[in-house]
Amino acid sequence: MRNMKKLLGMTAALFAAFAIAGGMKASATEYSLNVNEEKEFSIIGSDENVIEFKAPKNGAFHIEVVLTDTVKNGKSENYDNISLTTKMSYNYKTMWNLGNINRDAGWVKSPEFCLPAGSTVSLNVKGNFNDCTFKYKVKVVNDGDKYFEKEDNGSAKKATSIKVKKTYSGVINDNEDVDWFVFKAPKAGKYKFSAVNTEDHHGWTSFTGYKSKNKADGNYVGIYNETGWKKIKTVSLKKGQKYYIKVARGYNNNATYKLKVKKVK
Repeated sequence: MRNMKKLLGMTAALFAAFAIAGGMKASATEYSLNVNEEKEFSIIGSDENVIEFKAPKNGAFHIEVVLTDTVKNGKSENYDNISLTTKMSYNYKTMWNLGNINRDAGWVKSPEFCLPAGSTVSLNVKGNFNDCTFKYKVKVVNDGDKYFEKEDNGSAKKATSIKVKKTYSGVINDNEDVDWFVFKAPKAGKYKFSAVNTEDHHGWTSFTGYKSKNKADGNYVGIYNETGWKKIKTVSLKKGQKYYIKVARGYNNNATYKLKVKKVK
């Protein structure tokens, strides 16, 4: 019995040393959040909060995070080295990763993302200071235009349908994302396809016309931000004939854009 107690004591000591050395994984707590809802959370030390939400039915979304208070030994403390880190994941893929959110930063905003409606997205939030309680707020904002790409439209087969006199918006999430659109001519005539890069930072995005699902109609058109609307193609179509537009990353991840088609003759 004495040997058993000695063994248990040694095991407990080793376990404590392992924990102090950082060998143990910080505990994680799971929460849920609705789109267009703002909620307050708290976290202690280097523990982790996992906040899950569903991608909106229409349009894109972005996340906003603000660190409102940091409490140490019962007092509100504010040091530059006390901060939060955030990581947004979808389908086991990291979409947005940001560290060093401190109290002086105010609301920190992620880029826009467009994901399949109803898909589960996770936001992991961690503190970086063991003896500190972090208080923060999170909100998920639906950036939803009435006419928006419908994910998953990553192939011509799943292309989002577009119509004349409507302006459609979309987001290129990263360098692996592509968006496809398809137009079916309601009557015979000439149709002009145009697009605009709506990024708020320097960059460009490529737009390519396709005569069929597999046949590109010439080279892509690269459109920079701040250059306004640009023509992609003007084509003659028969009634019921389809024409495709493929949008891909040109310069930046999280590229935003608008697309429209107009009958010109």
